[in-house]
Amino acid sequence: MRKNIVFLIVLIACVSVFSMTVQPFGLFGNAALVREDFTALLKIVPFAEIEFGQNILTLNNINALLNEEDFIINEQTLSAALQEGFKFGLPVSFGGYVHLNLGGFRIVPYTRIDGNIFLNIPKTIPQLLVGDTNIDETYSDSLEGFLVADVMANGGIAIVLGSIYVAGNLFAPVLYTDYDLTRLDVSYTSSATPAYAEFNADAHIRAYSRVSLNDLINQNIDSIIEQLSNVDDYGMSLEFGFGTPNFGIAVRNIAIRPAKAYYSVDFNANANFTYTAEGTDVTAEATYSTSEPIVAQLFAPIEVAPAIQITGYLKNDGFIMWGIMGSYWLDGKWAAKGYAGLNLAIARVYYMLGFNQVAYAHTIGINANLFFLNADLKLTATSNSLMPSENTTPGIGFSLMISAGL
Repeated sequence: MRKNIVFLIVLIACVSVFSMTVQPFGLFGNAALVREDFTALLKIVPFAEIEFGQNILTLNNINALLNEEDFIINEQTLSAALQEGFKFGLPVSFGGYVHLNLGGFRIVPYTRIDGNIFLNIPKTIPQLLVGDTNIDETYSDSLEGFLVADVMANGGIAIVLGSIYVAGNLFAPVLYTDYDLTRLDVSYTSSATPAYAEFNADAHIRAYSRVSLNDLINQNIDSIIEQLSNVDDYGMSLEFGFGTPNFGIAVRNIAIRPAKAYYSVDFNANANFTYTAEGTDVTAEATYSTSEPIVAQLFAPIEVAPAIQITGYLKNDGFIMWGIMGSYWLDGKWAAKGYAGLNLAIARVYYMLGFNQVAYAHTIGINANLFFLNADLKLTATSNSLMPSENTTPGIGFSLMISAGL
């Protein structure tokens, strides 16, 4: 039960961000865009987004696992994994900001949690499941840093003057993985008589946090407040940008000082596949086990800082509105989106197509402008293929942003 609670907390905390340009602190964020939220004097804006993409399991595979049935693994259902390796992505952003409009001068204090959880297992490993291998031979491999988490809590203030903004930011790690100690070991063996094969994977994950995950789970608020009371433990960063109604660019996470993490969490998992083969199709039996997360306080804090992020957009919000947006992190992550729709003044209806290292994202959105109250709702379906089919791997997304004020 406890490990299920931990999993749910991590999943809820690690919500994704693929924001439309009216959202200044999203993935393609530029705080100069706050002028587009129709604030006359003051508005308060909470936002949250979830999106999950993967190329590992098809819908039929997922149904089989949920119903404890055998599922079929073949080259067609694992085509993306055979070409690119196992991948899933869970970008994250949720929080809120306040927009104070003083004419050409705007003050925007904010708080948010953002970052990414990204799994990347090279294609050599999934190829063992259905690729060409020699019978009666054993294969083994090890991989470091197969899971990357860089989820940060942020708080700061942006000053917007015309089309230019600068923001000062304090940050602390929520979940930040250790590359060297996050490790995956795999082995594969097979025989011709009987026709048998077995794939085994053992994973160890080490991550760091500013606060104890046990205190978060047990809602020990006093302890969490005490752990967060030392401002000297927070990292400091700058971000700046330029934005017009049609074009903008911003640079985020320019670290001045790294943050300190005082707690570690270790997690172990094992997965085992055994199957008999007939041609390229196999009937498989899958088992897995996980350990209870072990939370410990470090003897000496670990220093962490997120990768620098560059974002940009080009758009037109006329009656027929359209836009393209992109983001690149200096550690190699990237994402891009384009949208088109109708601007009906009090409402905007649009379709958005997104790309990243893991999946394509098809999004339907509506933005309502009632001046005193604005809302933007998005529903997303992701897939490892541009055109989803029965052999593609599904994911889902949801986003809601509400602003209220004058």
